Amino acid sequence: MIGILLRVVALTGLYLLVVSSTKLGDIATGVVLASLVVAVGRRHRRTSAPTPAPTSTRATLRRLAGVPTLIGGTVVDVVTGSADVIRCCLGRPPDPGLVWLPTGPTSPSSFAAWGIRLGITPNTVVVEVDEERGAVLVHVLDAHDPETVRDEQMASYRSRQQRVFP
Repeated sequence: MIGILLRVVALTGLYLLVVSSTKLGDIATGVVLASLVVAVGRRHRRTSAPTPAPTSTRATLRRLAGVPTLIGGTVVDVVTGSADVIRCCLGRPPDPGLVWLPTGPTSPSSFAAWGIRLGITPNTVVVEVDEERGAVLVHVLDAHDPETVRDEQMASYRSRQQRVFP
């Protein structure tokens, strides 16, 4: 039950970040949408996959301890991405382009969470997800140095998300 509640809270938080609002109506909408997503996910998981071995309480607590870093880091990414967009609009010409970001072997939930995090930052757009290859194709605002983009995104993934979504 606690896991369900935490999923609803996390999804509601992501929704509020995307709509950039904390109005009561938006919160209510986020809770309803998150509840539906969790309910559908639970039903889908029961019918499509065997039940995985239960995780230990210690592992669950360790993952939950990383949630504040994940949320705070995502907010930082949104703010710095917004600053990049503002700089480009005020004069510095952008060098947009596509960059493949290798993810390596990750769980589907980790892959999805990373795609969402990349999608809500204003200077990146997820173009394609290749689970077999273990990579995400991202359109970035400044792609003059793709290796730097990869390094920055991988550092963000490792420091902010990997603990919660291994």
